[in-house]
Amino acid sequence: MDMAVPAVHIYFFAMVTLDGYLLAPSRDQFSLSFDRYDDWCLLLPRSGSFTFEVSGGPRGVSKHGDIVVCPPGGTLWRRMQTPTSFFHARFSTELEPPIGRTRVLDVDRFRADLAMLEAAEAHPGLVAAHVVTDLILMMLRARRDAPGDELVRRATALILDHFTSPDLSLGDLAAALGISPTQLSRRFRAVQGVTPVAYLRKVRLRKARELLTETDDTLQAIAERCGYRSAFYFSRVFSTHTGQSPSKYRHDSRV
Repeated sequence: MDMAVPAVHIYFFAMVTLDGYLLAPSRDQFSLSFDRYDDWCLLLPRSGSFTFEVSGGPRGVSKHGDIVVCPPGGTLWRRMQTPTSFFHARFSTELEPPIGRTRVLDVDRFRADLAMLEAAEAHPGLVAAHVVTDLILMMLRARRDAPGDELVRRATALILDHFTSPDLSLGDLAAALGISPTQLSRRFRAVQGVTPVAYLRKVRLRKARELLTETDDTLQAIAERCGYRSAFYFSRVFSTHTGQSPSKYRHDSRV
């Protein structure tokens, strides 16, 4: 779905004018490895992952849950790491979206926006403008709520990127950041209110609740997707920290 749309103004806290968008199915590569934009643009993977670089800004890897923004007059380089489906939009706005990659905090809202976009039949341009506006607001919120300590920000990003690895540990995080585990725990707690280990567990359990509610995956499969090697250990952690077994949570969430 590649569409240029009439200027559509959506008012939440500021105006967004959508100039065009592309909702692309999975493909092996982008049509262009880079492009320069006169207005703002955003690019996000619906599935898969890609590397990116924004002129005058950061480079990195983007996967589901990330939004990459390029400012007016900027150049965006991109290359798929795996077959990727994506959403790309060009727009102007009175807001100042954060440049580069932003990882959204409200994954359910992010997923709902993409589902709305995919299901749009009537007035797809209006729906796309709404979605772009909401994505911008989520990015601004994520940056506003991001830890003020740069090291803690990096630690948080590492946890979000690697929580599915059962081998991820406080020692690994500290080594990657060039700091002692004790110092990392102290600084992380001062900003996030919990230790890195507790934050990692929180992220894993949040993903587990999502999978229990929205999939029919076995407990073993869910355990592995959440960074636990065995369904038994996963069930014990889940029960201890939620007050319910995974099976009961799944049952109650579907009633």
